[in-house]
Amino acid sequence: MSKATPKPTETTCDTRRRLLDAAVAIFAERGFRRTTVRAICDAADANVAAVNYHFGNKAKLYDAAFDHARLRSNETNPFVKMDAGRDFHADKPPERRLYLFIRTMLEHQFRNGDLTDLTRLMSHEMMQPTAALDRLIEVSVRRVYGGLIQIILDLMPQGTTEKQARRYAMSVSAQCHFHHLALPMIQRLEPKQRYTPKALDDLADHIHRSTLAAL
Repeated sequence: MSKATPKPTETTCDTRRRLLDAAVAIFAERGFRRTTVRAICDAADANVAAVNYHFGNKAKLYDAAFDHARLRSNETNPFVKMDAGRDFHADKPPERRLYLFIRTMLEHQFRNGDLTDLTRLMSHEMMQPTAALDRLIEVSVRRVYGGLIQIILDLMPQGTTEKQARRYAMSVSAQCHFHHLALPMIQRLEPKQRYTPKALDDLADHIHRSTLAAL
């Protein structure tokens, strides 16, 4: 008879959690390629061998860190419950749903005026993608993008093709993501730009009105 797998002790669980927290912070700062396992272990006050024990290797730790950051973000993210555009504030008219979608997308990127860990991880993935980006797209991004396309279709005249709606959805996404992908440039061009809740309200209103005018 084979022996039962021992249950993880509180100490091993604590080590795993410290590794994940450290991995999220350092991967978000440096990206996958520039991060070393030793740097993560030093920050987590853990032995280098702990990464192999808990995760297997650096790539699997990165996947776990991405999931950890996503789940932390999901605790306050309305997108998580959205399976299609009509499910996102389905009781409201499409113009209002578009505004709320834009405002939520901006809030998902900035928390208390700073970029979230998940957003910083995604910024690295935009420039140097890994398999983690493919997995994130299948887990959540594709569903959210489909929801935005549906909102656009609900706003456009009858007979609008899905190809046209996709182009507008890309335009909305681009206006939102610009503010984290181009943040270093924005900080130099517009040094007074802040991303407080009030500033996000104003920015969402601007993107919303611009999109409606285009539609």
